[in-house]
Amino acid sequence: MRNPVRTIAEIRLLSTHFGELDFSEVNPSSVEICHFPLPKGYNRAECRVVIDLGPEYPELPPQDFYLDRGLHKHGQVSSHYFNKFDGKRYCNDGYAWYSFHVKKWHPNPHSMLGGDNLLSAVNAFYNALKTD
Repeated sequence: MRNPVRTIAEIRLLSTHFGELDFSEVNPSSVEICHFPLPKGYNRAECRVVIDLGPEYPELPPQDFYLDRGLHKHGQVSSHYFNKFDGKRYCNDGYAWYSFHVKKWHPNPHSMLGGDNLLSAVNAFYNALKTD
């Protein structure tokens, strides 16, 4: 079950690393990182990233990650990057879906810093982009 107080605290932690974020303080079901730095090799230095937290966050990891369309790395489009994907909510809003799933997720119910959190998920996502 979603815990909005914890989720907002994790989003605020995320903003200390990535700056400007867009999210609903009433129902934080997603968060947009407005200036997400991309790893070397991409055709742009940064892009927007939308993270769909899913209905069970923070007990379960973020559900889906979306980036601006038109990205490629070293002239290639990743096999994990889809400009259009039926059934993916933010693809209808102009984003591309990136097939990334957090495999290990161990949040601490008593401390957002004592286990996995939104920042650790975004760091894992960045590493996936870096090695893809």
